[in-house]
Amino acid sequence: MNRLGFATEGLRPAYNAIRMHPHVKNVTLMTHFADADGAGGVKEQLAWFRELTKDYDAPHSLANSAALIRFPETHGAWVRPGIMLYGGSPFSDRSAESLDLRPAMTLSSELIATQHLQAGERVGYGFGFEAQGEITIGVVACGYADGYPRHAPTGTPVLVNGKRTRVVGRVSMDMISVDISDIPEAYIGSPVTLWGEGLSADEVAAACGTVSYELFCALAPRVPVSDVP
Repeated sequence: MNRLGFATEGLRPAYNAIRMHPHVKNVTLMTHFADADGAGGVKEQLAWFRELTKDYDAPHSLANSAALIRFPETHGAWVRPGIMLYGGSPFSDRSAESLDLRPAMTLSSELIATQHLQAGERVGYGFGFEAQGEITIGVVACGYADGYPRHAPTGTPVLVNGKRTRVVGRVSMDMISVDISDIPEAYIGSPVTLWGEGLSADEVAAACGTVSYELFCALAPRVPVSDVP
């Protein structure tokens, strides 16, 4: 990937220097796959790594989440799962559920207001959504300042009271509007799941034109975190 690490001709001197350093006990040889989740796979990069390191007596660490699933020959002495630890899929064409992965993070909030709109009334900045008929809107206490993607379009899935519905209009700094017309039991204080248990981050990310990696990394420090056994 040409991000970090040593060029071929610099590997041996660097390895020897690290081995001799008094504060280094063990050395592990590593690479990071550029396309383990894509059509290119790992064959070329793995062959190159093995050829380059064949004369070194050191353990290897190669496999990210995608390689762990697709290429067992890459596992080596150490593996480095990332997205899998959150219960997300490393593949664009395979769901977390199909890989038997469960979400380890749920972003949740609640309704703080409701609005009843008539046809022609509009919602949010830029009037990004216009009601085509009578509709009930719920306002969720979460926005892009919390790390929810600002570019989430109308139609992005969300759960209210455990029932699936959609975002409507633009995401605001501290609030999101959702359609609760078909959830008559929804009220101020009703629980809202933005992603997690019952709604995969991968699906939300796909609706937003991004990947779940970005969702997991973007949560703001102001979002309270609680551990659930």
